[in-house]
Amino acid sequence: MTPPRGALPALYANTFVMATGFYVLVPLLAVHLADGLGFGLALVGLLAGVRAGAQQGLQLPAGILADRWGVRRTIVAGVLVRAAGFGALALATTPVAVGSAGLAVGLGGALFHPASYAAYARLGGARPDVFARREALSNAGFVVGPLLGGLLVATGFDVVCWVAAGLFLAAAPLTWWGLGRAAEPDTAARGTEAPAPPRSGGMRREARRNLLALCVLNAAAWAIFTQLQLVVPLRLDAVLGSGIGVGAVYAAAAVLVLTTTVPVTRRLQARLRVRAVLALGVATMGAGIAVLGGGPGVASLLAGMVVFTLGQMVFQPAMSAVVAAGAPAASVATRFGVNGLALAVGGVVGSSVVGALLGGPLAQGGWAWAGFAVLGIVVAVGYARAGVG
Repeated sequence: MTPPRGALPALYANTFVMATGFYVLVPLLAVHLADGLGFGLALVGLLAGVRAGAQQGLQLPAGILADRWGVRRTIVAGVLVRAAGFGALALATTPVAVGSAGLAVGLGGALFHPASYAAYARLGGARPDVFARREALSNAGFVVGPLLGGLLVATGFDVVCWVAAGLFLAAAPLTWWGLGRAAEPDTAARGTEAPAPPRSGGMRREARRNLLALCVLNAAAWAIFTQLQLVVPLRLDAVLGSGIGVGAVYAAAAVLVLTTTVPVTRRLQARLRVRAVLALGVATMGAGIAVLGGGPGVASLLAGMVVFTLGQMVFQPAMSAVVAAGAPAASVATRFGVNGLALAVGGVVGSSVVGALLGGPLAQGGWAWAGFAVLGIVVAVGYARAGVG
């Protein structure tokens, strides 16, 4: 049974709306906490880690819930909870209040994230190019969101929060009526998924080892990727000195992803195994942050942002495709939840430890920034040697 043709476009539109709502706010959040509320860098990193940890760490139960309750219901619940969290950030002025709002933002993301990716896997057959289109549309929101946020922040950070909350509220009816039941396993997969051959005990153990290795590597890669929401905006603000400038750089990077992700993914998919694509992506991301923070002035900042963005563009669709591959249609959200739990570790460690390092003596002379390049190479070697893809 083929899913209705309008369901996948509705899912793409939903991705764009949610990405716009997210990127209206998040690139400015670290700057607001550090400059507007006077929080130290270590505390800002810890609070970012709380939000990321809630979002990633709760994805396993959220994925199980989505497989049992339905992806449409779970996505709607998630966007409503995230809207409430963004609204709470408009009023938060203490670390406890910010942390509580961040927990709500993270919980909302935990609910809709594995459900949304499961919908893509079911409707699009877990193809990398489908996930590449998803990332391209997410980055279309990345273009609109930071520009809009940079303009709105002049009227107050609370206005930015309310606009972000409103966009997530708008995603609820789009999800409910746009998807219908098309992405549920009984309609998306019944009649199209061949019965899986029985596996021996040895094959099951090997599959579990491969999934464990993939999750460990993804967690390490995510420690690099999460800097897009912590040290990258702080570095941009330090050099450019304005919210509008930060938004413009993010938007330019997003245009690069938007215009090139799908064709690049198709070419890499045709020429390289997925493990090689993952290795290339994570090494490039690490090098990009090292260049962005390790050199003086605007030139190194812009060059680093371009390199990081290229790595992100290569890495994300491949990671989503390899997580989805091999999972039965009825449990693909759970598999994304398992991966989300692994990403939680990388998010918390990446945000908390890096925040402390960049606030300490290792930040002098660029040592902490160079560590990103080293970590990227180490993880790349791991992907190249792992039994995935």
